[in-house]
Amino acid sequence: MRRRRSPAEVAVPPGEIRIIESHHAPGFRMEAGAWAFHKIAWVAVGRGRLDSPEGANAIERDDFLLLPAGWEHRFVDEPGDPLTLVIACISAEYFSANSNAEPGKLWASVLAREAPGTALCARTAFHHTALVERIRRALREQSTRREGWRTAVEAAANALLIRLARGHATARVEHVARAAQAVAGAAEYVDARPHEPLRITDMAERCRLSPRHFTALFRRQTGETFNTYLNRRRVEFAKERLRETGHILYACHESGFNDPAYFYRVFKKFTGVTPGEFIGMDRQGRSGEVRRRR
Repeated sequence: MRRRRSPAEVAVPPGEIRIIESHHAPGFRMEAGAWAFHKIAWVAVGRGRLDSPEGANAIERDDFLLLPAGWEHRFVDEPGDPLTLVIACISAEYFSANSNAEPGKLWASVLAREAPGTALCARTAFHHTALVERIRRALREQSTRREGWRTAVEAAANALLIRLARGHATARVEHVARAAQAVAGAAEYVDARPHEPLRITDMAERCRLSPRHFTALFRRQTGETFNTYLNRRRVEFAKERLRETGHILYACHESGFNDPAYFYRVFKKFTGVTPGEFIGMDRQGRSGEVRRRR
């Protein structure tokens, strides 16, 4: 995409979301203005500032910015280091139509915590990767325009909103860039998604660490290797599925174990019983509880 010396005209259909890339050329100039759509902007490259009637905020690579519809602003590039921005442009109607649903509430929640135009930085390298993945996914879907691309763009934008609402990005002055914090974010991710396919190499890459460094830090923080920690969380997840369904094979696959024999071994290692024995003990415990209540 060619570099621009002035902002592009952007049309966002009512009730929809569009993603734009804005590659600024040296000498880029932008007049202050207010747009009819909301923006979530990611600074992919460069440095500069964001001017508004409230003042000027310095911005730099990897910042995220929340720019509500009707809020006057302009971007000013640092000479010699022009900006490249990837912006999710969200029509005002998209949130007004969803004012009583999750997207509208998430947007309101994020704006209630952070003033418009505040330079937000991901809490850790791990969280940064997750945020950038979402906005890049939305851009890819819009570029390919395969069947269902509009829904896919909305899904990626909503996932980005969820992470912002959950505090995965904070004002840059609060940002902690230490590798240990990134590993803590990885452990948090495992706790929330033990059933997903998770590999050390992928997790290390998300934390911007080598697999060896990631492994050492993870063990230092948790007291366990990554695989042991993951299997422990998967067994806890499997126990919930077994209590709910009593179905061993279903619990095996739902908790991320693709090999039933391996699932049996790991489950017994952490619980001291087989999945079948666990189901029997759980049913006996619930029956005993019912008898005591009577």
